[in-house]
Amino acid sequence: MHLPTFQDWRVALGGHLSNRSIALLVACAAVTLAISIVSIWRGPRKDRRWLLLALRAGAIATCLLVALEPTLELRRMTRVPNHVVVMADISRSMTVSPSQGGASRHDRMLKIFDSAANQMQEWRNNGHRLDLYSFGEALAPATIESLRKPQLADATRLGEALSDLQGRYAGRDLGGVIIVSDGIDTGRVGTGPLDADTIRAAKALGTPIHTVWLGEASVKDLSVATVLADDFAFVRTPIALEGVVRHTGLGGRKVEVTLTRDGRLIDSRTIELLSDHSETKVSFPFTPQQPGNFVFEIATPVLSGEALAENNKQVFALKVIRDRVRVLHVAGRPSWDQRFVRSLLRLNPNVDLVSFFILRTKQDEHPFDERRAMSLIPFPHREVFYEQLSSFDLLVFQNFNYKPYEVEAFLPGVREYVLAGGALAMVGGDLSFAGGLYETSALADILPVSLQGVPVSGEASFSSEAYRPKPTREGAGHPITALSIDAKANENRWAGLPPLEGLNRVARLAPGASALLEHPKLKTFDGTPSPVLAVADVGKGRTLALLTDSAWQWGFVDAGNKSDGRAFQTFWENAIRWLVRDPALTLLRLELDRVEYRRGQNIGARVRTLHADYTRAAGVDAEVQIRTSAQQPDEPPLKTMPLKTNNEGEATVDLGDLAMGAYRLTAKATLDGRPFTEDKTLLIRPEGRELQDIVARKAVLAELATQTGGQFVENGFSDFPLKPLREERLGRQRAIELWSNPGLMVVAILLLCFEWAIRRRLGHR
Repeated sequence: MHLPTFQDWRVALGGHLSNRSIALLVACAAVTLAISIVSIWRGPRKDRRWLLLALRAGAIATCLLVALEPTLELRRMTRVPNHVVVMADISRSMTVSPSQGGASRHDRMLKIFDSAANQMQEWRNNGHRLDLYSFGEALAPATIESLRKPQLADATRLGEALSDLQGRYAGRDLGGVIIVSDGIDTGRVGTGPLDADTIRAAKALGTPIHTVWLGEASVKDLSVATVLADDFAFVRTPIALEGVVRHTGLGGRKVEVTLTRDGRLIDSRTIELLSDHSETKVSFPFTPQQPGNFVFEIATPVLSGEALAENNKQVFALKVIRDRVRVLHVAGRPSWDQRFVRSLLRLNPNVDLVSFFILRTKQDEHPFDERRAMSLIPFPHREVFYEQLSSFDLLVFQNFNYKPYEVEAFLPGVREYVLAGGALAMVGGDLSFAGGLYETSALADILPVSLQGVPVSGEASFSSEAYRPKPTREGAGHPITALSIDAKANENRWAGLPPLEGLNRVARLAPGASALLEHPKLKTFDGTPSPVLAVADVGKGRTLALLTDSAWQWGFVDAGNKSDGRAFQTFWENAIRWLVRDPALTLLRLELDRVEYRRGQNIGARVRTLHADYTRAAGVDAEVQIRTSAQQPDEPPLKTMPLKTNNEGEATVDLGDLAMGAYRLTAKATLDGRPFTEDKTLLIRPEGRELQDIVARKAVLAELATQTGGQFVENGFSDFPLKPLREERLGRQRAIELWSNPGLMVVAILLLCFEWAIRRRLGHR
């Protein structure tokens, strides 16, 4: 829309004359006037020379006017409004307040806008269109009201905002750009100087950029600026979790920096803040013991007088994976079963094996022989069960009696290792279970079988009869006993295996344990079939009891029966994967696209359900619960979302808008009559590094103003000069030919005649 129009005029000379002709006519008139001046000035009557000169000049001017044919053109004009852009910083650093108290940067910005309301209105009245934008992560239109309660941005990208502004106003008139900010930039500009792209975008706007800096004379702040940690780590491999602590105005103090995992304190360090504005790196050594996704936090205390408490911690996620499964295999004596198990573990590329199978006690005679000094060493029980125990994923006790080897004192540590998430497999034989005196050991209550009342030796302790074990109802679909995916083929495969010889007798299954294979005839004390293979979840760990020392026949003898001979290998591979909780064996799976999300991103979770035979389970009712990482599992969740799997055994759920922080997702479902749960960790992080260093910066804003010819001011508005409105001609309204009036010639003749008459009367020639 144009402003009201007004009239404008100009004089145009005759179009038939060239510039050279016009110059010649003007020169002739000037020469004639000069000659006239000389002639009149030398005349006898000095008192009348001004009158004569005026008459002569009027006549010459009139003649020149007629010769040049001037035309008076009246034109219709308008002024085109231009745009004045005001950019307001709404990033999170604008919430900083002075250490001595007072309004935040954002509140001071609003006050500036309120006080400049009259000035802005005057700009509008003068024909400027005022466009208000907010910027942080991106440039967006805004109003004064929207600035009062903005969605604070996690980053400031001033250079990118100017490039966006250039695109928005391409081909449009800009009267000026005014930027109100604290100068902190987390984009391509950073701490400055301005990069080439930003300078190019600023100058391409074609108008001065005025900058208003909002800062403080001094500020006190302590922040965890950066976390230096990889995205993943390997189980039982030491790593360093490092953080960079940045401080301003707090030099000379000592503070404690803590490392927590899922809300529990892991480690702490005391550091000294040396100078007034510096960084200090703090390192926490850490050895992950279990695979999974974990949330860590490095934090500092909030000190008195700090400008901002929100940046005193950094939360990050770490995915712990297994490089190889580390197995400790201890056998009481050499045997065929021990040989087959050890060979299988040694040849498996995914297993890192440490094996002891020829053990020597202190009572054994071992005269020194230099040639055999290293052939038979004492069992390093302390190194294995105390110093290195936590480095193993799985312990295999095969026909092993702990008593003669001074291991009994370390069995409570083995128990704690399992309860904390480790795995233990005990394989039978006459030195195992009751024969190995485990009924009274520290491991008695974590085994999947009870040995209470079973004699130490004899037929009631170890039966040597041949038998063919059969899968139980639980074993028919359990991943350990899944020799074939198809249920019927799996049943036939077990039925076709060669019989075993030898079974360790037990009193009963332990509470919560499951028998996967059972004896066809023998019974426990409570009358149920004697288990051949039993498993249990104990604390965070798992245990397995294989109550025979002849399972090797599933490989050697089975191969001689013209079978593939892989039953023994498949069984142990399945057992290891189950014991160490291989994620591929879970029947309920909770999946996320990633561990870390940025604030505002859509977060969707996918639930997959499988039957015990690993076929897809359709139509399963499930739910996903959301808790913060600090909440306990028995606390009410923040949100519970029910779902039902489709024909593919899948269901997706939108987790909604979550605030920044760490969360634990728990999926629950009942599959084939058994309850299952699956946990995942989720982290919502800010977009940028906005609060790592909250000291306001002048340099970037000052340089931006200098590069574009604008003004730089501090903590206030100024009467910024704006580019004038562009004038636009709408068309010629009227043309008046000044030279075409006949009266001009009459005037010229009369002037000359009047001059002649006066000259004659005065005696001039």
